[in-house]
Amino acid sequence: MAHGTHHGITHRGITRQSITHHGLASIIGSVALGAVAMYAFDPDKGRRRRALARDKAYSLMLDTRHAAGATRRDVAHRLDGLQARVRRLWTTRPTADDLQLIERVRARMGRMVSHPHALQVGALRGRVTVSGPVLAHEKASLLAAVRTVWGVHGVEDLLVVHDHPESIPSLQGGSDPFAAHPHEHWAPALRATALSGGVLIALFGARQRSLAGVALAAAGIVLALRGISNRSLASLLERPSHGGAMARDSADPSSPDEIARDDAARAPADGTNPGRALH
Repeated sequence: MAHGTHHGITHRGITRQSITHHGLASIIGSVALGAVAMYAFDPDKGRRRRALARDKAYSLMLDTRHAAGATRRDVAHRLDGLQARVRRLWTTRPTADDLQLIERVRARMGRMVSHPHALQVGALRGRVTVSGPVLAHEKASLLAAVRTVWGVHGVEDLLVVHDHPESIPSLQGGSDPFAAHPHEHWAPALRATALSGGVLIALFGARQRSLAGVALAAAGIVLALRGISNRSLASLLERPSHGGAMARDSADPSSPDEIARDDAARAPADGTNPGRALH
């Protein structure tokens, strides 16, 4: 009897607690809905806000459609490449001719060095010759990439290595493929995977209602943001550094704008030029 009474009291306590939580959630939802309604249907700015929200929703729909198309094409291309690799392992195909091999090597070189046009590529029966000026930190990765090209049986290294590009005309300009953020941009398929996985992880962590769940939800949110923005977390947290330079330029009295304003302020009120008196 006492056990049944205790069980009934516990059940009523749990029910009352669930009703309290449900009522609190209803109150918060009602307040949020009222705030949204006040913001959207404001007599003065409500029409403008609704128009902005409609435009942003349409832009988001177009961006989503574009991202879905890009993801679909990227996945299809990756599957085609995977099928080609598997087919190559199990079928015997004629060796690529020298011109095809040169084009393949050049396509791979364009992603490995900062000045691919400064290099010369030759091929003879699967043996590739690479010559020309190259920077010292790019040589090893270049040769390793050339060796992985399908159809290359050997690589002859005739590269001329330079530590600095200052005195070499063909090494001037260009862009370093490994500078700044080498893995800043992800492929569409990887972005879609990060977004969906991050959302699932965040939802799973939110259901745990514990400190580990909070950490898991935060990690999922970060992963989803990485997939949406296509930027690393470090670059998202970076502050623009040109603000200080702009402030210094505006405060510099020797800038051309400041000089022009000073000359205009010192000019006589009647519009005459003092310099004409010398002629």
